[in-house]
This record gives sequence, C-alpha cells and structure tokens, in this order.
Amino acid sequence: MKAKEQVVFDLKSEKFKYLLRNENKIRNRVDVDVLNKRLNTLRKSNMYSNAKMIVLSLLTILTFALISWNF
Repeated sequence: MKAKEQVVFDLKSEKFKYLLRNENKIRNRVDVDVLNKRLNTLRKSNMYSNAKMIVLSLLTILTFALISWNF
C-alpha cells in the first residue's frame, strides 16, 4: 500500500501572500453613502427594465389576442 505524500504549503510564496498579516496595510473600507447610491441607481435601472419587459409582454399578448379574435 502506497503512503500519501505530505503536502507542504510555503506561506512565503506568492500565492499565499494574502494570508500574511501586515500591520502597516491600509484596510479597504467601503463608504456606505457611495454604496447606497450605487445600489439605489442599480435598483432604479432594474425597475425600469422590468417595467419595459412587462409592457412589451402585455403588448405582445394583446396583439396576439386581437389577431386571434379577428380570425
């Protein structure tokens, strides 16, 4: 039976650099006002997109209903 090889993680390598804690590192903080503004504009654009899709769907259904009613 073959024994498993032991995996060694070198914390000083480049791919694990994010795990090291540097005290001098500036934290990336999010400004709440900017975040709320972005979320509100996204919500408004989604609302307009949904309203356009609903109106176009209703127009399509109405068109098919009128065509089928006439024939």
